[in-house]
Amino acid sequence: MPNNNNLWYALLAGALVLVAVIFFWNNYQVQIQTRIDKPIEIPKTDQAQCGIENCYGLDITCGPNIPEACTMLYMAGDNCRQFAVCAVMDGQCRQVISTKFNDCKNCVQKCEQNFKNDQIKFFECESGCAGI
Repeated sequence: MPNNNNLWYALLAGALVLVAVIFFWNNYQVQIQTRIDKPIEIPKTDQAQCGIENCYGLDITCGPNIPEACTMLYMAGDNCRQFAVCAVMDGQCRQVISTKFNDCKNCVQKCEQNFKNDQIKFFECESGCAGI
């Protein structure tokens, strides 16, 4: 019966040989990288950047201060915002006139008038405005 210690040494040596073979077979792909001590620079805002500055509602504000993210809050008319576009015109950031956005906005405003005392019916009406 073989010695238990010799068996463990043989298994350990076999494992080391296997690791070495895999290392060489992968063409020395194991690399050690060092962290660069250079600080991360945040990109500067381009002065020509133009977009929608506010996150909610039908009043669109265009400018360079575009939010990176908005909360999950929902306001009346938010479905219409998908049709709103801002662009630089005559050197100024302005909202591009869109009949699709205006039609949707008018629909939401009509829903507000018709159902000002019934929020459920208002939101049922408002949800159909983006499909106009």
